[in-house]
Amino acid sequence: MKAILVIADTFRRDHASVYGDAPWGKIHTPHLARFAAEAAVFDNAYIGSFPTGPTRRDILMGHCRPGLPFNEWSALTDDEATFVGDLRKRGVPSMLISDVQNTIIRKPGIQRDFSAWTLNRGQEGDRCWMSADVPMELPVPIELIRYREDHWRQILVNRAGRQTETDWFAPKTYSIAIEWLTQNYRRPDFFLWLDTFDPHEPWDPPQYYTDMYDPNYEGRVFEAPPGGFRKAMRITDGELKHMRARYAGEVTMVDTWFGRLYETLERLGILDDTLLIFTSDHGTPFAGPADLDMIRKQPVLGADGLVASAGRPPEDPKQYMPLSLNTTRIPLIIRAPGAKKGRRVKAIAQPWDLSATILDAFGIPAPERIVGRSLLPLVQGKRVPTRDLALSGAGPLAQATTGRWMYSAWRQVRPPVLYNLQNDPECRKNVVKKEPAAARHLHARLVSYMRAQGMADDAIGLYRAD
Repeated sequence: MKAILVIADTFRRDHASVYGDAPWGKIHTPHLARFAAEAAVFDNAYIGSFPTGPTRRDILMGHCRPGLPFNEWSALTDDEATFVGDLRKRGVPSMLISDVQNTIIRKPGIQRDFSAWTLNRGQEGDRCWMSADVPMELPVPIELIRYREDHWRQILVNRAGRQTETDWFAPKTYSIAIEWLTQNYRRPDFFLWLDTFDPHEPWDPPQYYTDMYDPNYEGRVFEAPPGGFRKAMRITDGELKHMRARYAGEVTMVDTWFGRLYETLERLGILDDTLLIFTSDHGTPFAGPADLDMIRKQPVLGADGLVASAGRPPEDPKQYMPLSLNTTRIPLIIRAPGAKKGRRVKAIAQPWDLSATILDAFGIPAPERIVGRSLLPLVQGKRVPTRDLALSGAGPLAQATTGRWMYSAWRQVRPPVLYNLQNDPECRKNVVKKEPAAARHLHARLVSYMRAQGMADDAIGLYRAD
């Protein structure tokens, strides 16, 4: 058995054409569309822990650290087992190929249990090089960039000298994975985790990808804005259009190279013997429908409506926001050997399920510590018990989402909110007082989940239900 997990960081679900068009137009993702036509498409996949590092802990461990509602940014401890370790005990070789440096160099050190791993360094200001020849240039005032000035300069150094497309991060990372496959496809078993930071900001694809969506633009360039409300950044309609175009360009670049990976599997003759999964850790808002008027994904803003302006933490008094649907809903597409092609799956799926799914593909029962469930029966069209709500959160926020409701509760800092997704899909009207029964039910579900996590009642009681 062979299995490949592909993660594209910060990939909005509505930017994959198989999920429909983005509110501002069609995004070109023909290779993911072809893959989806031969796979199972999950229409209700949601994040669990948020953001980057915590989500990868969800996948690796198949559960959250006991005593916490959701995983946090923290290193794997010696007593925390992973499904990759389970594979290794069964003799299945595993490879991690990534450019998401903050999950390896910093935390949580996700490479620990892999047979081998490699990091394509340089993303997001990774201090991998020095050059006195690269001038400091700010596309907008530093207050409208999410990084400190020295951090931004490191980004400029890291991407200086790009000439061919494989000098960009995702293309090079995919190229490494393709090379690895050509050297290892004859193995009877392997697991490959391929992880790219794109389309996460900075949004800086080759110009021809951006020109697909906004050619001949002249104006300020926002490629790494702070998080927060659009009005707080004073971004014009034209600047917003171009920002979206740069992100869409990165999405299409990722799609292009996923297509080359897919073609490689076909050329090597192993596509039909391989479990192939494509997903993301979360999406991102762009001040569109259901984005809560926000740009980027942070649920904690400063008094000025921004976070990470020039790399600074949010100013007091802080403002606490739900995680928008365009943040919590993610693409999830799975092609499994022998499964029917073109299936749409309505069941709710979350990152905890991926560890159980991959183990199941190798015929390994999921250990009791894994709370996720294998998705292979759903891919194969079988009727199995499924979730009736998704649980997501970070920091003081815990959120429950169903087909009808999105309920958000916070630890002390503010009252809860409730949106009726059927009547108000853009989440404009908080109906927590008009729908008290629904709010109480969803709060009780959060409490039940937290108790199952081993949280003490006094800690659970800090999540306001008023």
